[in-house]
Amino acid sequence: MLAVFASLILGASVQHFFDQRNAARDQYRMQVLTTLSRFWDEETRQVALPVSQRSATAFGDLANSISGDQGVNGSGSLTVTLGVGSAAPPHQVAFAVTVASRYASTTIATWYVFFNGHGGSAINEGACVLSSTLLPPGRATAQLNLGGGTYVGPCSAQLWSPGPVTAMQPRLGLAGIDESPRQQ
Repeated sequence: MLAVFASLILGASVQHFFDQRNAARDQYRMQVLTTLSRFWDEETRQVALPVSQRSATAFGDLANSISGDQGVNGSGSLTVTLGVGSAAPPHQVAFAVTVASRYASTTIATWYVFFNGHGGSAINEGACVLSSTLLPPGRATAQLNLGGGTYVGPCSAQLWSPGPVTAMQPRLGLAGIDESPRQQ
């Protein structure tokens, strides 16, 4: 009887642990996706401005506002930190951003490229993982699984290749984003 009771208690404790872990993963997924969505919205707004009117400061303010948003950071453990980046290249806005909580810390490069020319307009909006505590240490080389069927791929080396920004090729190096991120 004692063994059955102990087994039930242990089983309930293990289930509670996995429930909490899944809830933390799901919350972190929502925090990362919200951060990406808000950064893309601001990048869209900034790239539409003349280069002389763009503001990198707006992205630092945005990171602070996400950290302070109780709807996103209800538990108070989320910190969104703006890394390096630039709004200066004529057709591109790109920044690195770190989304950190008790669950994980992930640094993502996010970009928005816009061309409007004689052949019409082209938009390239994207993100890739530079590093994450959910992946092996160092530069990300595998997709980050955020749960719920959501994955963010690693940053490919071609994002740092030389040359101008094109409709299909953002240039993270032009934004000052380092190809070898710091260790998490």
